[in-house]
Amino acid sequence: MSSDIMQAINRELTNIQLKRHQLIFLVTEQFKKDIKCVSESLEVPYVNVNYELSEVLKDLPLKKRPRQVSEFLTKIVRNKNADTLVIDNIEILFDPQLQQNPVLLLENISRNVTLIVGWKGHYSGRKLVYSEPEYYDYFTHENTEGIIINYT
Repeated sequence: MSSDIMQAINRELTNIQLKRHQLIFLVTEQFKKDIKCVSESLEVPYVNVNYELSEVLKDLPLKKRPRQVSEFLTKIVRNKNADTLVIDNIEILFDPQLQQNPVLLLENISRNVTLIVGWKGHYSGRKLVYSEPEYYDYFTHENTEGIIINYT
């Protein structure tokens, strides 16, 4: 992670408590690796959403999973017992079977804790985009209340 990105993150963190949603999206089309280095640099907990959420959802029947995602993810975040978290590997949230809007879910959770989220996609025209239109997990969201930091 470049020092420019870390400076941008630190700059946003200084004023984020004044916002309704304390949410920062680190947006890039290609992560060469996870953003764990951000959590290490800031000395805040790291959450691998794919791993932690799949662990708690795996024993639930498919039909019950959509209703439990928000509750389980909120509990995962709360159990980290921190004011700021780095959230990464969020691909599970785009699974159509879970019937979630990942941005709204993260915005809701970010009312109580600052989230720095790795977004593997792009941002253009006030729209966060994940995947490509021809794929089953394609997702777009306009006008997020989160802060966007683009980097390559």
